Amino acid sequence: MENKSVINIKNLVKRFPVGGDYFTALQQIDLELTEGEFIGLVGPSGSGKTTLLNIIGGLDSATEGNVSVLGHSMDNTSHNERAKIRRKHMGFIFQSYNLLPVYTVFENVELPLILNNIDPVEREKKVTQAIEWVGLNEKRNSRPADMSGGECQRTAIARAIVHEPSLLLADEPTANLDAENSHNIMNILSKLNSEISTSFVFATHDEKIMGYLRRIIHLDDGKIINDEKISKPKSG
Repeated sequence: MENKSVINIKNLVKRFPVGGDYFTALQQIDLELTEGEFIGLVGPSGSGKTTLLNIIGGLDSATEGNVSVLGHSMDNTSHNERAKIRRKHMGFIFQSYNLLPVYTVFENVELPLILNNIDPVEREKKVTQAIEWVGLNEKRNSRPADMSGGECQRTAIARAIVHEPSLLLADEPTANLDAENSHNIMNILSKLNSEISTSFVFATHDEKIMGYLRRIIHLDDGKIINDEKISKPKSG
């Protein structure tokens, strides 16, 4: 059976106003992602990869073209509608961990479930499972100030995947980590991708991440210049 489409982008153009003119950050982007893929948007700084990731996640909108994500047209949806889609169906991992410093690991991971009105018994079960996925059982009552950078990023991952989203978007998730922690993070995400049907999209120029990807979309100067399938990626 053919995997269903998760992202479908046609003729996407993104312009930003600069003074009295504009800067074209993305031009004529066509991209399709199917369920369960593990792909990277790869390119140098300024190539447009983060802008494209933000448009996919509904954090920004296209100037021209059509963007469909998880069966929802992102072209004509309101800010509130896009926020609802993100909350229910997407997870985000950023370069900075964005953890609440006064909350424990458990409480930080629990937040998306509270926002989605999941009942307390189910929340306890899902949070415990997510913390186990990232190997932080012993840290569940710790706060960010008492943890390493790798542990903070694993907490951010647990928060991103606790509701088992259909789509997870990660913007340079290993940028602040050393090589060992970077490989640990990618092993966790690769393993999760094989165990649950979540589709992953990374924006990165980190060679350590690229070794795990199963498809690499190369961007340069706002255009897709190559789209390659990787036959033997590393696995978790």
